Amino acid sequence: MATKMNLSFAGCGFLGIYHVGVAVCFKKYAPHLLLHRISGASAGALAACCLLCDMPLGEMTSDFFRVVNEARSHSLGPFSPRFNIQTCLLEGLQKFLPADAHERVNGKLHISLTRVYDGKNVIVSQFHSREDLLQALLCACFIPVFSGILPPRFHGVRYMDGAFSDNLPTLDENTVTVSPFCGESDICPRDNSSQMFHVNWANTSIELSKQNMNRFGRILFPPRPEILSSFCQQGFDDALNFLHRNNLISCTRCLSVQSTFCVSEQPKQLEEQLLEEYDPECSECKDCNEHRQNALDGSMPDTVLTVFQTAVDQANKGLMNWVFKHRGARLLKALSLPATLPADIVCATLTKLMVATPTIGSGLWSVSKFALKTLNAMLIRVRRGQQIAAKIQ
Repeated sequence: MATKMNLSFAGCGFLGIYHVGVAVCFKKYAPHLLLHRISGASAGALAACCLLCDMPLGEMTSDFFRVVNEARSHSLGPFSPRFNIQTCLLEGLQKFLPADAHERVNGKLHISLTRVYDGKNVIVSQFHSREDLLQALLCACFIPVFSGILPPRFHGVRYMDGAFSDNLPTLDENTVTVSPFCGESDICPRDNSSQMFHVNWANTSIELSKQNMNRFGRILFPPRPEILSSFCQQGFDDALNFLHRNNLISCTRCLSVQSTFCVSEQPKQLEEQLLEEYDPECSECKDCNEHRQNALDGSMPDTVLTVFQTAVDQANKGLMNWVFKHRGARLLKALSLPATLPADIVCATLTKLMVATPTIGSGLWSVSKFALKTLNAMLIRVRRGQQIAAKIQ
């Protein structure tokens, strides 16, 4: 039943804009599904948190494009020493996350994390404060080397991106899975290719196709804004198709009855009265049928479309953007990397040293402890393997 469904968003880096399209569709046509548990890994955890906290998707999308533009402006893109994805995420979350966010998501938001020292998956759903929730989200999005060297802590334990252990957490049999990769997820792109082969990567079914290979290349390297806009529209369309297939689009009256059942327990007399009036399949509700018919031509809200148009205009306007549209200018930029990259590295190193000077002593001690713990864990595994081999012989 729809009243028992919960969502799970896959981790996907900069392709998380796909989840924005899905979120917009669900908020517009099936808001009753957002009352339940939502899980996610990496960018999927961010999308789940935004939905549960009812954060403004238009402003969040605008901030997403701010990060994309900053990443694309550097010589090596997001791998440039001057670009810090963790800092960008922290700034965005601190700006939009409400003060009572931890209270809104407790027990509802399930974040997939990977424990560093043993690689095991951990699902967290209880947060003591707003800062606690922030730290969990930063851990969920930490990719070694790309995000930094030392993983952040949550409750005293170091964690990294949940995509390394469980990229699509399934809470129960009623979980609706969302992934921007064509595969066997409930909501995902349906490519025209008829590939027979699938791989299961960290609990995510992915079809071996040319389109998915292109999507993989854009996880850490954000494409142009117009391509990201098409990804978002794809998410909206895929979610709308899912709602139509499963008869989950209802009128306002039926939604209010469903929400009443979800949020609170009703007195027995009122419950019987509502059950007499409410048809769970909505087969005879004229308003529901009309609402579904209108949804066939549905589109994303103007607030989100305006953000996309602004991002595309900013990427295409201006003298520098016009210059770098030409192949010769792009080639010249690539050839200048041996000169510009060392300057970027020196500048980024000096900036980080200035910021980290007050805590550099404790930071070095933490790095040393982390390296020793990792080495110790590796030695223990090697010894166990040798002992097992000796017993077999």
